[in-house]
Amino acid sequence: MRSGGGALRVVVWVLAAVVGGALVALAVPVASGVYPVAQVVSFRAVLGVGAAVAVTLLVAVPWSRRRLLPLTLAFALGAAAQAAVLVVRSYPQEAATPGPRDEVVVLSFNTLDTVGAEVLADLVLEQGADVVVLPETSAHVARSTAERLGAAGRPMQVLSADGNTSFIAGTALLVSPDVGTYPVAQPLPTRLGSLRTEPVEPLGSPVLVAAHPVAPGNRISMPTWRTETRLIADECSTTPGAIVAGDLNATLDHPGLQDLGPCVDAARAAGAASSGTWPADVPTVFAAPIDHVLVDARAWRVTGFEVLPPTGASDHRPIVATLARR
Repeated sequence: MRSGGGALRVVVWVLAAVVGGALVALAVPVASGVYPVAQVVSFRAVLGVGAAVAVTLLVAVPWSRRRLLPLTLAFALGAAAQAAVLVVRSYPQEAATPGPRDEVVVLSFNTLDTVGAEVLADLVLEQGADVVVLPETSAHVARSTAERLGAAGRPMQVLSADGNTSFIAGTALLVSPDVGTYPVAQPLPTRLGSLRTEPVEPLGSPVLVAAHPVAPGNRISMPTWRTETRLIADECSTTPGAIVAGDLNATLDHPGLQDLGPCVDAARAAGAASSGTWPADVPTVFAAPIDHVLVDARAWRVTGFEVLPPTGASDHRPIVATLARR
């Protein structure tokens, strides 16, 4: 019996080391760009709650309370590690003082090509958005939205980029003339459609990027996902005064968004980076925060960020960031 008990202790300690090491590693994370770690790490709250439930079950059963104590502690450590990351990202990086009147409101919403122009126009008007990024939205819907906004006294310029797939709509960008004049868009090399546009006037208007890199849906898509997310992040870090927004299909834990250079993630700056956007039908704490607004922190101060309620039949929630010029 003693020999059997010793073997059980060895097994328990090995399991504890594996479980604790894996959960703590996911909190760092150290391999967030590989399959399937990239997918799992997107849902920190789920990991934390799962580990906490495991602790509760292990403690509740008298037989396991003492024999499996190392494993219980490993799950508890993992739950605490995930919670610590979420808590840190819930604190703003800069005091949320009221900004000047010279503000730009950026709305990003992957519509899944299911949200109509009427709903989109109402959303833009409700949020007072100046820049509207619409991944998975047809150019026709974007133009119809702009027509409704124009009729409501909110004119918008419309730019769009098609993707390389026939079953996923491209990305559209609506820009108020108050932000600047943007006559043309330069497509960026992402499969799902992304664009960059530079102002012709007035001086000081920001370069805008509307982005939708491919998702890490399977092992085969991982190299393309890493390349495209890094490309979009570089658009911000190498462009003074840039504003980049869209469904980036990555969280701040993933390689493409870990090093933003002079740029910041608006949700992280505002202390809202623990609120997820996908899927829309679960509470934000359990969703993946994959929709972003990135800005050059040398030119912009983030004065507000919000994940909005589910809208229409889209599987993403809209996000809105308020930026003040420095």
